Amino acid sequence: MKLICQKCKAIILHENVNISSDLAKCDRCNSIHKASDLADSNSIYNINNPPNGTKIIIKKQLDGSTVLFYPKQGFKVSMIFPIFFTVLWLSFIAFWTRGASGASILFAMCSIPFWVAGFGMLSGVINLIFETQTLKLSKTSLTIKKDKPIRPKKFEINIKDIESIRMENLKIKNDLSMFGNMNLLFKAQKSSGMEGIEIPAIVSGVMTEYFFEYANETEQEWVTSTLDNMVKMMNN
Repeated sequence: MKLICQKCKAIILHENVNISSDLAKCDRCNSIHKASDLADSNSIYNINNPPNGTKIIIKKQLDGSTVLFYPKQGFKVSMIFPIFFTVLWLSFIAFWTRGASGASILFAMCSIPFWVAGFGMLSGVINLIFETQTLKLSKTSLTIKKDKPIRPKKFEINIKDIESIRMENLKIKNDLSMFGNMNLLFKAQKSSGMEGIEIPAIVSGVMTEYFFEYANETEQEWVTSTLDNMVKMMNN
């Protein structure tokens, strides 16, 4: 079994592992680790040290796979403003469209993009409240299932096709499908002027798939580091 440095994610050479002292040294960053801890953290059957108070539910399956489940958020006080803004937006567009239709149908049709944006916000708020995510890691593949009322999604990738699992920048400035995800918009506006935010992602040669968008930063850092170590161990 190859050991992966928890600090820089490099593979630790066998000659740098001292079995008698249970120590392992990384040549890349010169950090020292307890070899037995690295062995445990890289095992597909063990996901160790999840953050305190995490919402992530860890399950071990009979086939040896590991499942990480992120439950729905439900309604929170922080969602009052997105809901209020969405209702206000749709109400105003309905009022404007009705008035414009009295003058000209073509003039009223100019409101179509605003209706699309309004329903995009509405779908984002609904999904924000009810969406759950399930990530399943087996010896051959990784599957992400996003159960949500609007546009549910399932993604599966072969372990050997995964380049890395890391925090990746999500561009949302020109992505209308993200317009309804008000919490992500607020994070982006606060952190980088609407240019994007970093969330967990599975990166392969052909695409990048995001997951656990609504987890807190500690949970996101933990899940990316843990899964990336496990995938690297399985691919070596």
